[in-house]
Amino acid sequence: MERILFLVLLGLLAYLVYLIFQPFLIPLAWAAIFTVMFYPVHRRVARRVAGANRAALVSTLLLAALIVTPGLLVFGAVASQAVDMAQWVQAEWSQGRMPLQQVWDRLPARRALDWLAAHNVSPEDLAAFVSEKLQQLAGFLAGQVGRLARNVAVLVFDLFVTLFATFYFFRDGAVVLGLLRRVLPLEERMRENLIATTYNVLYASVFSGIVVAAVQGLLGGVLFWMLGLGAPVLWGMVMAFLSFLPLVGPWMVWVPAGVYLLVQGAYGKAAVLAIGGGLVVSMADNVLRPILLSGRTQMNGLLVFIGILGGVAAFGLLGIVLGPILVALADAVVEAYTSEPAPAASG
Repeated sequence: MERILFLVLLGLLAYLVYLIFQPFLIPLAWAAIFTVMFYPVHRRVARRVAGANRAALVSTLLLAALIVTPGLLVFGAVASQAVDMAQWVQAEWSQGRMPLQQVWDRLPARRALDWLAAHNVSPEDLAAFVSEKLQQLAGFLAGQVGRLARNVAVLVFDLFVTLFATFYFFRDGAVVLGLLRRVLPLEERMRENLIATTYNVLYASVFSGIVVAAVQGLLGGVLFWMLGLGAPVLWGMVMAFLSFLPLVGPWMVWVPAGVYLLVQGAYGKAAVLAIGGGLVVSMADNVLRPILLSGRTQMNGLLVFIGILGGVAAFGLLGIVLGPILVALADAVVEAYTSEPAPAASG
């Protein structure tokens, strides 16, 4: 009876603690992700800065300077350029200057218009439909920017919680890892195998992917800026996201942009974009990933694909990183369990 009461009390306390932590789960998750990503740098800082508090403070400030602040600036630019791009597309389409319409006239895709006409859908109806949807998209994006501006206090508070928690994660990382080792209900060999496998899978499947995505997005955005193409920050971010997904990649952005330049008659820029996109942006993956992996096991491409898209659906922006991490953790648990040798039969 006492054991049942204890379990009920423990469950009640766990639920109440969850209610307390629930408003802070997202910033705490970002803090944990930043800590794991930045922890090798923190170890170097700790060797040069005396005192655990000072070392954690320096690492947190470095993190804010190198990742958080530039990230906020980039996302702000992306939001602004997304609204401008949607409004430009809507205006170009409504005035008949949209390059897509010119491409449709020159390529076999014109057959789609013939098919629509056969089903009593005129080009004017299609143009009106697309114009309406683009206008709705522009309004939605503008509303999101306005919503972000109205909730800037919440954003600043979440950022403060993230950095505040990161400081303690840096300072007490060894203690947390020791506590994790004690509470995991596994044998020592399996526990250490699980921790090592988890780190390798996370590094190979998530963190190396983040580095490659950041480099490809940066190179693609700079290439778009040099060629005078609109919204270089926005398209650089899109290329960075696409680089996470197997079998796709930044080419899904720069190839249509090259077609746009060809339609506009900018053959020189189209050639530069093709060379830069093919030999610099897309090839960066082939150069960087083998260096970053260096013998580590990489997670299956299908699991990465599902982890990213499913993570975004479940957790929003956080899911880009958290989704693959959770899938990687599950994969590491299965691998650690199945790699353990079966106990020898007694007798």
